[in-house]
Amino acid sequence: EECKPELPMLFSRWTEQLTDQIWSVREDAAVALGDAIEAYGASMYDQVMEVLKRDLPGARNQPAMSREEYVRLQNDIKSHTNSQLYSCGSLAPKLRKGGAGRIGCGDCQITRPKAPWEATDGCIYLIRELCVRLCVNGPGTVLEGVALTDDTLLPIMTELADICRVKHFPQSDDLRTTLWKQLPLIAKALGKQRFKRIYLQLFMELLGSNMENRSYASQLSVHAAGQCAEELATFVGAGIFRGRFEEEWQRELFDRTMAERRQAAIKAGPGPEAFSPFGPSGLFISRNESKTDESLVGQDTAWSPSVIKKEYVPGSGMFESL
Repeated sequence: EECKPELPMLFSRWTEQLTDQIWSVREDAAVALGDAIEAYGASMYDQVMEVLKRDLPGARNQPAMSREEYVRLQNDIKSHTNSQLYSCGSLAPKLRKGGAGRIGCGDCQITRPKAPWEATDGCIYLIRELCVRLCVNGPGTVLEGVALTDDTLLPIMTELADICRVKHFPQSDDLRTTLWKQLPLIAKALGKQRFKRIYLQLFMELLGSNMENRSYASQLSVHAAGQCAEELATFVGAGIFRGRFEEEWQRELFDRTMAERRQAAIKAGPGPEAFSPFGPSGLFISRNESKTDESLVGQDTAWSPSVIKKEYVPGSGMFESL
């Protein structure tokens, strides 16, 4: 209720930031719009759906550019010559004259125009928020008067899959990277049966193509596609997921990609041990304990889930002076 007088201004800011040049700002704007739907219900949901349908096709309007042109633009000497460089590496001043409002790099007047594809990218985060907040692993809803049914969601997901096939500009790889990172979260929100029955097949051909196109796609998008395939296969079942590929070469590609990911995981080795506020295992050993307590080996203790007591050495304990 306190925000209602400012809600039109806030909504305008959120929808503007949904198409921001920075991906984290786009994601945060989607989260804010999701919060607004939970707070204000059906009226806010209708407004957000209008924005989603308006901005989702943005990538189709992105001007065509080859990868060579993009690299040449990034390496253009004239764009990076005789410009003052600041301590943070930015070409923007730390402070603005007058000192009013925000200060620092975030308040500079040096920026680039928004790109149409960034609106589509922001909409992917928004679709994720809608699914996570309005779907309870099925066609139901968690908010009274707000229903994200398949009749509403299926056309949106179909259009999303179609839009993400665009390849007439280099940043299309970034767009697909965002899709592959968010799709497993969307799938889990929809639930295994619902996603597998209605939505999975929409993305199989594009996912396989992105995993295979290693000569032209960016390594980030190839990696994200492989990770997405692994997560979805774990979610719906590896055999079921593999069987959804229509061509034999796609199934072989999936097998090869999963084998490579398993091999990479083996080479990486086990992850670091979980952080404990009590320090490494065995750090807290009382002076009064025996040198080797065999009865505690492999058992849980109050200090650590798996403490193996070591031989006590005088002066080695951090509480020796106590």
